[in-house]
Amino acid sequence: MSGVIRRRILGSVGAAGSKRAASHVSPLTMSWLLGAAKQMSHVPNYEEKYRAKLQQRAREQGCATIAELKQNLATGSTPRATPPAESKASGKQESTPPKKSPSNLPPTVKSLDQIMRLDLLMERAGPETGELWTSYHAGKPGVVSAAIPADTYRRLQETAKANPLFVLPLPRADQGVEFFLLQFDYHQVHFTSLAEYKVHTVQSRPVLTLTHYTDLMDRGIVLMRGELDPENRTFDVENAQLLALLMQLFYVSGGPQKRALLETFNHRPAEFDYAQLIEAAQTL
Repeated sequence: MSGVIRRRILGSVGAAGSKRAASHVSPLTMSWLLGAAKQMSHVPNYEEKYRAKLQQRAREQGCATIAELKQNLATGSTPRATPPAESKASGKQESTPPKKSPSNLPPTVKSLDQIMRLDLLMERAGPETGELWTSYHAGKPGVVSAAIPADTYRRLQETAKANPLFVLPLPRADQGVEFFLLQFDYHQVHFTSLAEYKVHTVQSRPVLTLTHYTDLMDRGIVLMRGELDPENRTFDVENAQLLALLMQLFYVSGGPQKRALLETFNHRPAEFDYAQLIEAAQTL
């Protein structure tokens, strides 16, 4: 992160000192934030919701159970229910290698075809692909996932290009609110505790990283996978879900007030008011 960006962030943090104390919120605000966190804690059970479809999919792939299907999706060992087409010229079986993930992520990040069978995902329509993706990740420790409409992701990226940084409030029962700094890095978003960033700056370790896979964007869907820092014991899946929801509100679906705060933080940090941020976060 450049020195200009560091000064911008620290300038915004310093400016908050002249505002109302950001770490103490009214009972009404805290009630809303805790209510939102509780609401986000109810993770949809996609496997139960789409059990019939998944069972049919398992039969098509020659799997005895849904669990076997999910395991094979990850390992790439799913058997075919019908044999592949044979070449009329040679009489030999033709094999079509899966489409590889485009180079839109750092080399240290798993590509989509390293997580699930890309050819299986491409066989399905957008909604069914999302069902497989979220079902596969449901219940995995330290991981969140989502299937995002391509148009929504384009709006997110467009806003992020002009506003690559922001802070989001997360309710903490013992200390009011903890702020998290988010930074867009092409198709990834990194979330870091703002208090830690003030101390360690670029050495701060993200508590959450969202990776967006655009391999199927031409089919109308972007697959998101979020991974939590396994060494952080104070940040859990519920926290990750709430931060992802708040990010969407400020970058995509929020109104003029949220967009104004986003732009102020990035372009006029001395004017940024953390109390206004907490107030805006109350409005879903």
